[in-house]
Amino acid sequence: MHDKLKTGTIKNVLSDAAKELQPKKIVCEENRCLGRFEAEVLLAHILKKPRTWLHSHSDYGLRTTDYGLFSSLVERRKKHEPVAYILGEKEFYGLPFFADKRALIPRPESEMLVELALNNTKSEMRNAKCEQAFIWDVGTGSGAVGISIAKKLPKARVLATDISAPALALAQKNAKRLKTKNITFLKADLLSPSVLRFLKNCELSTEHCELFITANLPYLPTSDKAKLDSDIVKYEPSSALFAGKDGLKIIKNFLRQLATTRLPFSNLFLEYDPPQTKKLRTLAKSLFPKANIQVHKDLAGRDRVMAITPLSFRPER
Repeated sequence: MHDKLKTGTIKNVLSDAAKELQPKKIVCEENRCLGRFEAEVLLAHILKKPRTWLHSHSDYGLRTTDYGLFSSLVERRKKHEPVAYILGEKEFYGLPFFADKRALIPRPESEMLVELALNNTKSEMRNAKCEQAFIWDVGTGSGAVGISIAKKLPKARVLATDISAPALALAQKNAKRLKTKNITFLKADLLSPSVLRFLKNCELSTEHCELFITANLPYLPTSDKAKLDSDIVKYEPSSALFAGKDGLKIIKNFLRQLATTRLPFSNLFLEYDPPQTKKLRTLAKSLFPKANIQVHKDLAGRDRVMAITPLSFRPER
């Protein structure tokens, strides 16, 4: 047990832990203290109570066992282990997902992929009067994007693929936790033969909805390793983060595969690093000259998702 953390009331324990966890370079203001917030999250997890309960019971004394557990979590956080990994879960699109080192921690920015897929799929089902939608989630990781879509579209058929077997095992665990039946998991490297066989078996035709592809592939330049927080570099899988000198190595391969294969009437929503917009738009235009290319910004106002619609056109009926 860390000797700097003194047992006592919830108020005192949180105060001590907040000082231990507060980043040195970030000024802690009243009610806007990162160290305090993280301390509350960790203690609430130990006590199995909401954070608001801590505020209304600040004079309660902690049991020795709870204090010991809390101290161990604080020590892990001080070593920069992400809070999501310490807790073992992360909320995404209003759903609880298991989180561990097998896959990246789901980010709020990726919720845009879910929104775009849902909105466009629903519109397609109305306009084309097709009954079943098809969504392919590439680089599914923990399964957050694909499972969220499947939960919101129970009549849709979702394929979630990843090259990492450990990540897929985590995704399957999340699907089981959330009782998601309409999703299939497949170990595959981008547009592999096994993916093509699956899509062929779906019998995509002019009578069915268009195929919507969500892709959250590794997109950070290797040089970013020196800039990122220790939380990310030390703990999250680097193979899911970095993709060559410009960060576009894997994305380029995937786009070229799509351009060569020409999946029937398909559409792509691709998450990427904001500085890559110009280079990525140029590549997309050269590979899909007839497609409509739109860039969607995240909540911070940064370019985040490129929509390429359609990758190939539906034949005239």
